[in-house]
Amino acid sequence: MSCSQLLFLFVLILAVSTVEMSSEIPEKFFGKFKLDKSENFDAYLETKGLNWFLRKIICMSSVSYVFKKGNEPKKYTQIVFSKKTIEYSNWKLGETFEGEGMDGTKHKITFTMSDENTLDEHHDRYEIEGDNQELYHYTREGDYLVQTMSNKGVTAKRWHKLFISPTEYITKQDKKNFYQVCTNNNFSF
Repeated sequence: MSCSQLLFLFVLILAVSTVEMSSEIPEKFFGKFKLDKSENFDAYLETKGLNWFLRKIICMSSVSYVFKKGNEPKKYTQIVFSKKTIEYSNWKLGETFEGEGMDGTKHKITFTMSDENTLDEHHDRYEIEGDNQELYHYTREGDYLVQTMSNKGVTAKRWHKLFISPTEYITKQDKKNFYQVCTNNNFSF
């Protein structure tokens, strides 16, 4: 390989890695999504070692996801509403952070975009020995955010229907701030 070919290859690799590192989450992933249906989820939970009773409770639980932009450029927030509300605020794609999982233990969490249509969420449940890795893939199918997960050859899918689009989603804090501004300026309704 000539020197110019090596230089071209190096520049090409650098350009591709820069594009990978600067990727953002596409708008189609933002909004509030409510669980509508599941496929093979009980079997997936069984491969994770959960007993029958706990699996049934989890399968019957209502779950909603919110994905939204964070407070700074290229930062994001994910909120999971269920029996317990979990919020991961102001994280960047490709950067690992620590947060509490739905199981109550600490997780090392990393979000990435494996391609322009797939948002990946990786959890390392480092406080648990054994089967402690979880990987969720999110894609969009029409009005649905589709979550796919696999373990020991069993794949499950969960369809979360778009409940509130990103432009409609207003947090409680936003409502409080709006009310405070209106009150301070003597606006009446």
